[in-house]
Amino acid sequence: MNMIAKGIFGAALVAAAGLAQATAPIYYTVNDDPTVYQLDLNPITDTFFGPSTVSSGLCSIPCTLSATGTLSDVIGGDTTLSVGHASVSGGLLCSAVSLSGFPWVGSVEHNSIPSPLGPVTFTLEGVSVSAPICGSCSDKIDVTFDPANGGSFVFNGPITPNGNCHVNGTLTSNNNYYASH
Repeated sequence: MNMIAKGIFGAALVAAAGLAQATAPIYYTVNDDPTVYQLDLNPITDTFFGPSTVSSGLCSIPCTLSATGTLSDVIGGDTTLSVGHASVSGGLLCSAVSLSGFPWVGSVEHNSIPSPLGPVTFTLEGVSVSAPICGSCSDKIDVTFDPANGGSFVFNGPITPNGNCHVNGTLTSNNNYYASH
């Protein structure tokens, strides 16, 4: 009987540990600052930038993409990425690329965030890209936040369902973020 009681108690502890992990806050630090922040209490707003390519069919325009966004969290709810502004720069063709539809917003369930923290893919909605030579496209694009090496956002795919554009690029910040769950 004592073995059964220990087994039930052990199973209850394992279940409680799993529940605690599923609802655990996401903690992060910035650069080498020892201060630990909790994402649900302190959302991250930052500008990420990097080389990217806007393409459609045979048309391909290499540019620098800059995006300012906020990463926020509600424990037991959603972790949300909201891009409030983005722009492209580079050459003459880049200056003709137009980005609109802000904010671009995507969410994932907080409980689906892996622990330890690994790459998380957000489907941003409201995206609109117009490149006079390549064409226009709008609606959704998948963006992956990769916490490795200080954090980056990776655009690698089509904007669907309206049009046939792709945006590919890895955007990083001047800040390094280290996160744990």
